[in-house]
Amino acid sequence: MDVDPGFLVSLEKLLHASTETTQGDDHSKIVSFAANELAKRLLSVNPYLELNSSQIEKLEGIYRRTWQEMRRTGNIKITLMDIHYPELSKWLASLYPSKFQKILKTVPVVGSVVYEEYSAELQLELLGIDIYDIQQPVLDIGCGGQANLVRYLRSLGLEGYGVDRHLDVHGSYLTEVDWFAYRFERGAWGTIISNMSFTNHLNYAYLHDVSQLERYLLRMKDILSSLFIGGCFYYAPSLPFVEDKLSINEYRVERVQKVNNIFVSKVTKVA
Repeated sequence: MDVDPGFLVSLEKLLHASTETTQGDDHSKIVSFAANELAKRLLSVNPYLELNSSQIEKLEGIYRRTWQEMRRTGNIKITLMDIHYPELSKWLASLYPSKFQKILKTVPVVGSVVYEEYSAELQLELLGIDIYDIQQPVLDIGCGGQANLVRYLRSLGLEGYGVDRHLDVHGSYLTEVDWFAYRFERGAWGTIISNMSFTNHLNYAYLHDVSQLERYLLRMKDILSSLFIGGCFYYAPSLPFVEDKLSINEYRVERVQKVNNIFVSKVTKVA
């Protein structure tokens, strides 16, 4: 492993500026910025990861120790190679199920998530939502950084809201929060949408990380309970292992195949 020369130059400039202006070991702004940027980029590559406050604190600790060592020795490259990268590798490995860790070692290049920024029209078409029949208010869970669907609905005069853990646009109708921290009030929504977001994660937990499954199932229950009677939850991918257990006296499930083994579902609260 080598360090990009441009990255080293940037660090040298930052270190020099910090040495001149920063007193003591108070580097909280630099540490917080670096940790948050890494977390954001990591989640953009693998949205299935869940980063809790304890994990973020550990990440900040890595950056804090790295920064303090670079200031103490002045040797940026050695600090990165001998301290920062080994600690960061251990931290990253701890985020994944053990069976994934061996696989990740064989993957030289990581990709990116594209589905969160699908156009509003494509999302509506995929989920089979008729814009003229949609019930308000509408909540988009995992709306994406640009909140394309929410902003489109509002441009049509519809009462749309969005939730996502990272937002690039902001407004009173958008909430930057993890969906496990969001409060789903009973009977509050006419339509809830999850296009390749919450249910995709629930499906991942079911197939690959059973340790997370119970909390996702409980959150699914909260989501369904937040529909008012006659309200609908539209999502992809479908969750037959959940849907088949729903009470037919409370919910009506419609499942449609879109392509290959990809299905979309519409769950209507009937009582």
